[in-house]
Amino acid sequence: MNIHDAITKLARSHVLAMTPYSSARTEGEQGESWAHHDANEMLSPPYPGTAEQEGFNRYPDPQPSHLLDAFADIYKVDRYQLLLTRGADEAIDLLIRVFCRENVDGILIHPPTFVMFEHAAHIQGATVFRVPLREDFQLDTTSMLATCRANPNIKLVFACSPNNPTSNLMRRDDVLELARELAGQALVVVDEVYLAYSGQASLSAKIAEHPNLVVMRSLSKDHALAGERCGVLIAHPEVISLAGRILAPYPLSVSAIRSVTAAVSPEGIEYARNLREQILGERKNMEKALRASPAVQHIYPSDTNFLLVRTTDPALLVRMMEENHIKIRDRSNAVPGCVRISIGNPRQNERLLQVFAEYAAKVVR
Repeated sequence: MNIHDAITKLARSHVLAMTPYSSARTEGEQGESWAHHDANEMLSPPYPGTAEQEGFNRYPDPQPSHLLDAFADIYKVDRYQLLLTRGADEAIDLLIRVFCRENVDGILIHPPTFVMFEHAAHIQGATVFRVPLREDFQLDTTSMLATCRANPNIKLVFACSPNNPTSNLMRRDDVLELARELAGQALVVVDEVYLAYSGQASLSAKIAEHPNLVVMRSLSKDHALAGERCGVLIAHPEVISLAGRILAPYPLSVSAIRSVTAAVSPEGIEYARNLREQILGERKNMEKALRASPAVQHIYPSDTNFLLVRTTDPALLVRMMEENHIKIRDRSNAVPGCVRISIGNPRQNERLLQVFAEYAAKVVR
């Protein structure tokens, strides 16, 4: 079976029958010198008409060519393997809607992991199969493959690497084993939004070898653009074509395009690299300080911009932090006894550690 047939046979028939939405910005030649009388837009930018708002009255390019070229260079793939989305969340939703029929098909996840996989599946009416991580927070590939073979309508297998909330990388060989063994049955979707903090190479280079491998990246975690919502879906061109059929007409706003353009410039890339180095340094300092606390039972090794910390009384810790206007996440429902602490700047981290010391004085006698 050729690659085209192997991928399209997994997709919903309704999606296969569709053509992408054709917008005013995707039809024919156009440029800055053109007068636009085709999209019923307002003739001027919105109030108060500042320079920053120039172009806000016009619909944006759905997939800006210069950004596709930039990401192709950054991720070392062909531009036709890329789709720009509203964060990785939209990429998850697109994949499930393309490949999963309601009450027929399913996805496989490895709890504890990112909750959006399951959330998006429920919206689509897809069945969620679960194979928990092993005690070392690695993939249980034997059980995952057995579950897929017993349930041939599993269309998507999600692997979060580095994983949220456990903060660790999954072994590359395990992910590639899943892709190899599930060729023709399911896509293996790897969430790499935290990868820049790990120092490890992306699996996107393996898509040529494993066409059912899909990678998701985001500018939220490693380029400080969580508020602009930009994700990158990296996959075989056939997967990109299918996802593009149901993509929103204008997934990126004018301001998002401008912000992302700056972020992927040489200066923007260097700026983000310096920020990540600062976060990694602060993560090391934070981990050292927390390990010295008698209220910390364990800190899991981190390949991300956060720490997963097992402590005596997570609920009390969260409450005391909130009383001091500090937000952390209680992840006890996913990993018993644990909180997730994002790494802040030195001043923020110092204040957090002060409150943590106050908490430790209460719970350790």
